[in-house]
Amino acid sequence: MIKIFYGVGWSSNTYLIDNIIIDPGTEENVNFILDNVKKVDFIINTHCHYDHTSGNYILEEIFGCPTIIHDREVKHLKNADEVTVSYLFNSKLIPPKEIIPLSEIVDELNFEIIETPGHTYGSISLIYKNYLITGDTLFSNSIGRWDFPTGNFEELKKSIYLLENISYKKGIDTILPGHGEIADLKAFEYAKIFLEG
Repeated sequence: MIKIFYGVGWSSNTYLIDNIIIDPGTEENVNFILDNVKKVDFIINTHCHYDHTSGNYILEEIFGCPTIIHDREVKHLKNADEVTVSYLFNSKLIPPKEIIPLSEIVDELNFEIIETPGHTYGSISLIYKNYLITGDTLFSNSIGRWDFPTGNFEELKKSIYLLENISYKKGIDTILPGHGEIADLKAFEYAKIFLEG
């Protein structure tokens, strides 16, 4: 079962699956989540941007849960550097204390993890049953930006086509994006408008 918490303000959407939080979002979002969640075993970040990760430390303090993020982005999250784009939110990211590189725990997860660079170079997407959680790679009717630090349009394009192929092969029918409304596979058709001009 998946619980969906839509982002408050600039915050990302948050997803709860089996006591695992995917992208807690901002502090404001976490305050809402805490009213509806009693246990968190660990956090997964789809990438290191502030609007997805700034609530990590709060959940860690309350539940004692570590944060998992792609190996390439551990240093950015740990150092709260410019790759987290916290400056866009006129704020400073407070990093969680315990950060586990994805490679060290990926075999223990009940998700299929897909590397989907482009929005950032360590962006990931997750498959759970017939759901695809895309972070900021793919939205219901658009695609993620690639003009932030470590972003790359060609990588984003490859990632979206990869996700499309996987989705059709695996019978995925629901897209859970990092922001906005949930979608079906029509999201890929909208994406191609942006990708192909």
